[in-house]
Amino acid sequence: MSDRQKITLNIEEVQLPISVLSSEEKLYRDAATLIQDRLRTLRTTYPTLPNEKYYYAMAMITTAVESVKRANLVDNTPYIDMIKDLGEEIDKILDKPQKH
Repeated sequence: MSDRQKITLNIEEVQLPISVLSSEEKLYRDAATLIQDRLRTLRTTYPTLPNEKYYYAMAMITTAVESVKRANLVDNTPYIDMIKDLGEEIDKILDKPQKH
């Protein structure tokens, strides 16, 4: 049984009916609020853009840039250190004299 539910997100007077995992409903609603706020800010900051498409494109690109930045923040140092330590242990084992 799927733990999905149908919700409707409202962005710019557009109703978006979607099916989401129940555990992710708040995430989707928060994302819709973020987009709405971002569009409002862009309209205030750039009131003379030629048409609505520019606001949507700017909202998408700023959101995508934030996502890419966060993805690049993943710290792999612990894994790199663990692999280095394991390599050193393997080298020690392989360097031990063989008993005949």
